[in-house]
Amino acid sequence: MKKTIALLTLLTFTLTYCGQKKTEEDPNKALYNEVMDIHDEVMPGMEELFRLKKKLEQEISNSPDLVEGKKQELEQTILLLDSASKSMMVWMREFSPEDYEKEKQRDYLESELKRVNTVKDVMLEALEQGRKAAQD
Repeated sequence: MKKTIALLTLLTFTLTYCGQKKTEEDPNKALYNEVMDIHDEVMPGMEELFRLKKKLEQEISNSPDLVEGKKQELEQTILLLDSASKSMMVWMREFSPEDYEKEKQRDYLESELKRVNTVKDVMLEALEQGRKAAQD
């Protein structure tokens, strides 16, 4: 009987301790995963940004009689595509949650969640403008 009580006590202590440790780790891991999910969602768009840029550059170079207003519009769209691409590259280069201790990592990841959402918005806007310009 004493062995059973001791075993149950040990099992309860182990499950409680492991459960607390998991709970303590999960918020940062969940936030990290959220940041990475956004990155993973928009990262495939990098290839399309590049293709759209090349297409618009070719349109400008292959159309010497292009109306100046249209040419400026295409050049602005190319700049937007470049800016979106650079924003993703800068974010990826600077993203380093491992540089922060656990206590400060949450604040860092929260700020990175905002940054990666901004990158996402910039990329989606650039893709939309690029597609529109490439269709015209």
